[in-house]
Amino acid sequence: MARLEEIVFMFFFFSVSGWAGESIMESIVRKRFVSKGVFKGPYVPVHGVGVFAVYLVCTPLKEHPVLVFLAGVALCTGVEYLAALFLEKVFHIRGWDYDTYPFTKWCNYKKRIALTTSLFFGLYVVVIMYFYWDVGMRLFRLIGETPARILDILFSGAFLIDVFLCALKYLADHSRNIKENTF
Repeated sequence: MARLEEIVFMFFFFSVSGWAGESIMESIVRKRFVSKGVFKGPYVPVHGVGVFAVYLVCTPLKEHPVLVFLAGVALCTGVEYLAALFLEKVFHIRGWDYDTYPFTKWCNYKKRIALTTSLFFGLYVVVIMYFYWDVGMRLFRLIGETPARILDILFSGAFLIDVFLCALKYLADHSRNIKENTF
């Protein structure tokens, strides 16, 4: 069973690396730097949560890479769809729009999920299960338990402040009836 400091470390490891991956891909498509996510900091928490869900579901399937791929496609697509609905229904924002990308315009559902992205998720889950999870755990061990615990506290504090400030901005904008795509 993973300890709390490992769980928090891995949550931020995947949230930050998910932000980096999304920001790089979006920046290439847009031909300018784009910081992805709804928060100001360099993290996309759905990646942190999603990887844990993937790890729990796919660990029993690890002997069957095709099943890991298919489970990754299904699970990540479901999480992405629910995250899109949550952002739209609760905050009245659209976090992404697959009609704006040339490689997803033809194969998306309600601009929330796309076939090409879902297939990419499946490949990404295979990489996580057979390689990237171990990279994060090796990094945790390399840093050491005490420094990792300090990083956990710093990231958690920064994240909570970011959530608080974004929520305040959203509430202020909402009360002035300002409609934006992001917090």
